Amino acid sequence: MVVSEVASRYAKALFSLASENKRAKPVLEELRALRAMFEKDREMQQFVRSPLIKAEEKEAAMAKALKGSGVSAEVEAFLLLLARKNRLPIFPEVLEAYQHFTDEANGVTRGVVRSARVLSQEDRGRIEETVSRYTKKNVILTYKEDEDLLGGLVAEVGSYTFDDSLTAHLKRLNEELKRSAH
Repeated sequence: MVVSEVASRYAKALFSLASENKRAKPVLEELRALRAMFEKDREMQQFVRSPLIKAEEKEAAMAKALKGSGVSAEVEAFLLLLARKNRLPIFPEVLEAYQHFTDEANGVTRGVVRSARVLSQEDRGRIEETVSRYTKKNVILTYKEDEDLLGGLVAEVGSYTFDDSLTAHLKRLNEELKRSAH
C-alpha cells in the first residue's frame, strides 16, 4: 500500500505520543483491531467516505461509537481528530505508516517472498536468516505462491529485491553467453 504524506504525518504524531507513554505496541494492536472492525462494517465505510456528511457529524458519531468501547484515550482522541479533520478515509494508510514506524523503532523490516511452490518451514527459516543477515534487521516475511515463476523465488524486502528465480538465472546466463560470444 502506498502511504500518503498526510497519513505518514498523522501516524508519526501518534507514534511519538504512544512511544512517550511507552504504549507503541498496544496502540498498534488497537489500530489493527479497529481496522478489522471497520473493514467488516460496510455502513461504517460508506459513512466515513461520504462527502455528504459533515466532519462534525462524523466526529459526533465516532465519539458515540467509541464511548465505552475500551479503546485507549490516545486512540480515541486520535480517531476523533481524524474525524474532525475529515481524514477518516486515510485510516488504513495511517495504520500502515504507524506499523512502519513501529518496525523501524524495533529494527524490523517486512517483505514478501514469491515462490513457484509452497516453501517448507525449513526453507522459510533459511530465507529469513539470509535476508536478516543481509539487511542487518529482524525480518518478517509473508509468503505467496506465484504461478508465473518457473522455479526459485523472489524476495522483496524494503528497498531490496533478492531475485533467485529460474527466470533471473536464465537471463544472467544469456547475458554471459552474449558477452563471451563478442
